[in-house]
Amino acid sequence: MKRFFALLIVLSAVIVSPAQNRYALVIGIGQYPSDSGWSEIHGDNDVELIVSALSKVGFPADNIVKLVNSKATKKTIVSALEEIRDKAISGDIVYIHFSGHGQQVTDLSGDETDHYDEAWIPYDARKQYETDVYEGQNHILDDEINLYLNGLRSRIGPKGKIVVVSDACHSGSGSRSLFDDNDPVRGTREKFVIPADLPNVIRKEAPINWLFVGACKPYQTNHEYRSPDGCFYGSLTYVIVNSLANIVEKDYRKQLDQWRTSLVEISRYPQDMDDEGQPSKRSNTLF
Repeated sequence: MKRFFALLIVLSAVIVSPAQNRYALVIGIGQYPSDSGWSEIHGDNDVELIVSALSKVGFPADNIVKLVNSKATKKTIVSALEEIRDKAISGDIVYIHFSGHGQQVTDLSGDETDHYDEAWIPYDARKQYETDVYEGQNHILDDEINLYLNGLRSRIGPKGKIVVVSDACHSGSGSRSLFDDNDPVRGTREKFVIPADLPNVIRKEAPINWLFVGACKPYQTNHEYRSPDGCFYGSLTYVIVNSLANIVEKDYRKQLDQWRTSLVEISRYPQDMDDEGQPSKRSNTLF
């Protein structure tokens, strides 16, 4: 009889437990303001590709936030991230995708061995430092993203899953014109240098409690991919949306290996996918 009641309690807990929610934030910027210093790319082309892919793996349309071009300011991006964090509960799945320019920025916190943070470039971020005009306030540093993701991890717990994809460049070879024969590049070799006294001691980096996937290594360029129909997309984005088979059931490490191989196959230039961490310590699948 005791075993019967114990089983009944377990079954009741399963029945009343809330269904696992899936939330996504998809950011795509291709057209930056003319006075920002950033060249035109095609990050906005990636958005509908990713949204369609997410819908096919169980993300409800109402739970997918899209921020495109002028809608993707730092304020709106941060607000969208905070809204997802506040909604999420234990066991939920969160996917964050950024397609746009990337840049290295002077590390003021002292946690980077090369003295430069990596940053996403929102619509309202400028390319160069200018005293009292633009001092980097709209760049989204990796330190800020990490702080948010650690807060999100606390909300969804060890069973929840977090996947972050960055189809941007941390340090590239300079953005090419759209009329260049080469593929456009997302990023720049030009660092955002902030004049300041830097810490002498390198602090320990924050732990990675999620899966981060980048389109290239920090020392490489992220070239866009020209698809057979002549449109440009992010190379990593294109690889992801064309490898949906069994993505829900497949071990995330095998999925990453597939993405890595596919990225090399479509790239005309040396470009290796970068990744660290895992979606969840309690599961070996992406979603």
